[in-house]
Amino acid sequence: MSAGPVLLWVRRPPHSTVHFAEAVRVASMATALNVPLRMLFIADGVRALVAGQEPYLLGAPIEKTLQDIVTAERPALVHAPSLARRGLGREQLAPGVPVRMIDDDEAAQWVLDAARTVPM
Repeated sequence: MSAGPVLLWVRRPPHSTVHFAEAVRVASMATALNVPLRMLFIADGVRALVAGQEPYLLGAPIEKTLQDIVTAERPALVHAPSLARRGLGREQLAPGVPVRMIDDDEAAQWVLDAARTVPM
């Protein structure tokens, strides 16, 4: 088993299922327990980070939701090809969420290096 972090693989759209909410719950719990964790936003999961969405009217904005999970030291890993396939760019992501853009090879390496990978 790898000594890397737990990798939450956020791959589903944020508003049509409970998967993103569950990923945030798992990430919050892991962070509170000091479990090394990273979040990888890939496929439709990249839509969770797009600025200007209004689900926060029902709760906290994405920046607030992720503030203790995603930090400058542990930025969200964002799969750049997934953004491009959806006609999105880095400039369209929520400005308060630290991100690191990654390509296919780096995404694969994060999966290989993770202690556990949890697809959400």
